[in-house]
Amino acid sequence: MLVGFMADIPFIVSSRFIRTFDDYGRGSAGRWAQHDIIGDKPVLEYLGPDVEKISFTMQLRADQGVSPARELKKLSRLRDNGKVFPLVIGGNMVTNNMWVLESIDESVSFWGKAGSILSVKVNVTLKEYAGGGLL
Repeated sequence: MLVGFMADIPFIVSSRFIRTFDDYGRGSAGRWAQHDIIGDKPVLEYLGPDVEKISFTMQLRADQGVSPARELKKLSRLRDNGKVFPLVIGGNMVTNNMWVLESIDESVSFWGKAGSILSVKVNVTLKEYAGGGLL
């Protein structure tokens, strides 16, 4: 069953294959400028909304039908190429804007023969790309 996708990486759950995410978090803020006033408190000025951030964890396991090393390469390429991409969950775009993969942090749980990765936990951070809406 297709849960969603980011770029060319689908989030899928089936009886023999699992590539999905946990610990989904989404944050946003406003942008404020602070103008210092001599002898008084600073004055704040609202500039507008800031871009949103999304973070989640992916557990990539060989026994769940994925190649952790191959998946890490895909994620690294997506981060290093600076490509913008849609983020779709449950058949809907998360925002009207595209996203970029800001960072990945990996923690290997189990190693196989000859140093192959059997299980890795990947923390993914996405940042909204508000440079023109949908591309």
